Amino acid sequence: MRWPRPKRGGIVRVARGNEEKVTTIWEAAREDFASPSIERCAILRDDRRWRLYVSYVDGLDGRWRIDVIEAASPDAFDPRSRRPALDCDMANAIAVKDPWLRRVEGRWLMFVSYGERRGDDRRLHGSGDALSTGAVKSETGVASSADGLRWRWEGKVLAASRAGWDRFASRLTTAIRDGDGWLGLYDGSATVEENYEERCGLARSADLRTWEKVGDGPAVGSAGGPGTVRYVESVAVGEKLLFLFERTRADGAHDLCVSVVSGSVRGTSG
Repeated sequence: MRWPRPKRGGIVRVARGNEEKVTTIWEAAREDFASPSIERCAILRDDRRWRLYVSYVDGLDGRWRIDVIEAASPDAFDPRSRRPALDCDMANAIAVKDPWLRRVEGRWLMFVSYGERRGDDRRLHGSGDALSTGAVKSETGVASSADGLRWRWEGKVLAASRAGWDRFASRLTTAIRDGDGWLGLYDGSATVEENYEERCGLARSADLRTWEKVGDGPAVGSAGGPGTVRYVESVAVGEKLLFLFERTRADGAHDLCVSVVSGSVRGTSG
């Protein structure tokens, strides 16, 4: 849950539900991470263990990082047991945030929004949100892991365009199987002023590492204000595919919404 500045991202919750009802089963506050802000996190089950990948601002240096917490059940995460998964130094970046994961051919891939480091970046971290300063583009990188705990940075997979509606931000947010390849959805924006009101574009990939954008404009979402769609995630549940996303309301707040696609789906994990 996020509030306007200065509060920012204050609470992370895990919920269980169906198409009719959602119930919170666990939550933690930013204070549990000694952080000024928490944003998009990722949850998964690997064998019998649950993992929560938490994206938050390190209270010591003001840089975005990602830690992982393991638990026997999704209502038992303990922030005190968190361990580093990916930080700025590992990726030679000014920020790493907003993780989502896929398991392909026996390895985990973690996709993140990040900003490339271009020299001395200390002045960017005073705000606690370097990607919102406008000094560096928000793009997509990937790290890989055999066990989901120890990660190796591979680099950029989706860059901001040289010109156009997504020339400032190109943040890949999910990928689903599409024939022998993948269809990705990404958040795009032209300037930092469109931060928090990005629009959703499409991209295709054969291997999840090399992406080609589809079309010259966004696929979903109005140009700011009501109807803006961002942070789309996809989850396969039986024969259904659930798309979860943020949508801007008329009063400027963001709702978390779900859209259900029925029929035969191949899933999202490969």
